[in-house]
Amino acid sequence: MSIQEFAYQLAQKIQSQFAIKISRSHIYELIALNQGFKSYNAFVGQNLLFNCNYDSSETYHEHDLLGLLTSEILKNPPKTDYSNYEDDQIHWDDYESNHLLENIQNLILKLKSLLKESYEYEQYFNLAKTLQYEFLFLNLDYLNFKELRESLSYSDFENGSFEDEYDDFYDGDENKFDIIGQKLDKIKIYAEERHNLDAYAVLVGYYRYLANQIAPYGRDGSTFGAKWDNDKQKYIKSKETSELKKQYDEFIKLAEHYQEFVKFAPISLAEIDFEADKEVIYKQFLYLCNRGNLNAIEDFLYRGVFKNSGEAWIYIYLAQLLGKDFTKDDLRAYNAYTGEAYDDYGPIEIAGREAIQYVIDLDNLSEEKDQLAQKIAQELFEKI
Repeated sequence: MSIQEFAYQLAQKIQSQFAIKISRSHIYELIALNQGFKSYNAFVGQNLLFNCNYDSSETYHEHDLLGLLTSEILKNPPKTDYSNYEDDQIHWDDYESNHLLENIQNLILKLKSLLKESYEYEQYFNLAKTLQYEFLFLNLDYLNFKELRESLSYSDFENGSFEDEYDDFYDGDENKFDIIGQKLDKIKIYAEERHNLDAYAVLVGYYRYLANQIAPYGRDGSTFGAKWDNDKQKYIKSKETSELKKQYDEFIKLAEHYQEFVKFAPISLAEIDFEADKEVIYKQFLYLCNRGNLNAIEDFLYRGVFKNSGEAWIYIYLAQLLGKDFTKDDLRAYNAYTGEAYDDYGPIEIAGREAIQYVIDLDNLSEEKDQLAQKIAQELFEKI
């Protein structure tokens, strides 16, 4: 079943069961909400959908909960009496039930915003229950590029075998890079058509992974299959060695090709290339700062990456608008043994940072320049 068929059939079912006008586009929005996204555009903008499977051959515990759920329970969930606790009873305040109730509340709010006509609360409630009941049978198989990129940003492809070090890249028994390889053409088309930076970054990681399979310690630190000769006290190259080096260079070339698309658009500090020249580092920092990344703003200021005091004040003011004031000390004392707040017992350690003006030599701005810096900061804040 395709997601289009599922949306059409569910819309038809709701229209016949509830006599409520609901379209496929509404169902798409509700599916996105169920998957944890604000809109369907956000869902398709971050994910490549591979498969849509609907299987109602068996029901789950959540279905039983939905059968027992009333609008009164949703509004005032009963509290568990732990003095008379039994495992086989329904507990509306445990994790599973709380999650279900939250989903129903979110569906009701979304329905109110989507549907043109207004309905009684009980109608919204019953409609939300039906939607949730159907969504429990729905299994969407997709690749979340942003999530995968964030994981890849902390990866080191030249420090040993990637598979030995990173267990997070397994989906069950399947290596996520194998999944990428199987869908490689679709991912490339997705990246190019949508100019999706996260998808480009995943392609960078994929080709660096392939290179890692050949040379776990990079070009200079790997043997490429060369055999050690004790008599000659050196590695003896072979035809296979030359072929592996050529293949390695091709993978690195492809990685560098896709890297150009995201070179000045890192997702986090982990993607900043501190070995690049100063201008590249500056632009990478600026990209993150302009998106409200407070960790990036802190490093941008305390590392002195900014080009002048006026620019520094812009990001000091932007950070204040985001809830962090770098003009004030942020220091704390903690117990060196326990890591807890210091209570006058045991060895003391100090963590945090001093106010920026005590660390970096910043010029005070004239009133006119100061107002301009605050104005620019406000404009940046409104774009975040």
